Amino acid sequence: MIRETPFRSLAPPGEHRAFSLQADYFDGQIDLKAFCAVHPHHRILGTNPLVLEPQEGSFVFLSRFGGVVFWDCPEALIRQIHEELKSLPGLSRLEEQARDFLVVRVGAAEDVVGFSEVQLRELTLDKLRIVSLTLAQSVALDHFEAAVSRAMARFQPVVGALSHQGKLLPPHREVLRIVGFAMEVRAAVLENLTLFDDPPETWESESLAHLDSALYGQFDLDERLGAIKEKLAYLQDAGATFLGLLETRKNQRLEWAIILLIVVEIFLSVGKDLFRFLFPIAR
Repeated sequence: MIRETPFRSLAPPGEHRAFSLQADYFDGQIDLKAFCAVHPHHRILGTNPLVLEPQEGSFVFLSRFGGVVFWDCPEALIRQIHEELKSLPGLSRLEEQARDFLVVRVGAAEDVVGFSEVQLRELTLDKLRIVSLTLAQSVALDHFEAAVSRAMARFQPVVGALSHQGKLLPPHREVLRIVGFAMEVRAAVLENLTLFDDPPETWESESLAHLDSALYGQFDLDERLGAIKEKLAYLQDAGATFLGLLETRKNQRLEWAIILLIVVEIFLSVGKDLFRFLFPIAR
């Protein structure tokens, strides 16, 4: 059983402090219970998502979908958490291209979300979760956007050949690989996008709901999600089209094979009759 540390204000009103945040993304699902079981030495502030305080004043937020956010963590501690996560089954690699940074200043008169800085009146566990979740979702979207772009890039040569030459040029197996890769990317993205719901903390607090909404808008999560969904729809349509063309090409080859067999049979039959006509003694 995972035990949480009793609640305390992480930075109460009137205390001025600036937190430097780094968000990373691991490709795969993080088993939070397994992480706690393997590394029980970390102080747990909250679960689902998991919030740790591995050392005094430094916090780590871990989400199930692979986003990890470090609050004022020294480089050595970040590397330690990275290595501990890499030891878990189900995580393939750290996506260093999907990384983001943010500054959170505590002690402001009111909560304000800016372009590269968030100002908070105080830092509570709920506010830490909301800020961390948005930043984790943003780096996850960076990863998904790159994966979808790679899938679309693999389609482009096939689409170009089809558009300019009217032919499906790549070999049958290569087209199937492209379609399979696109389907794999689509399935992975759709599986993780279901985790981009509003955090439960916002259901009972209007101020937390406003903070979450401001962060969501500042990071353009809604627009980015919409763009990804449009590209996924394109990949689905393109994949279905190419599979249909492959089936048509296969049917055409079967038809030509049947025609060729009929022609060969006709030639053999005619040749046999001609031979009997020219050489009647052989009857």
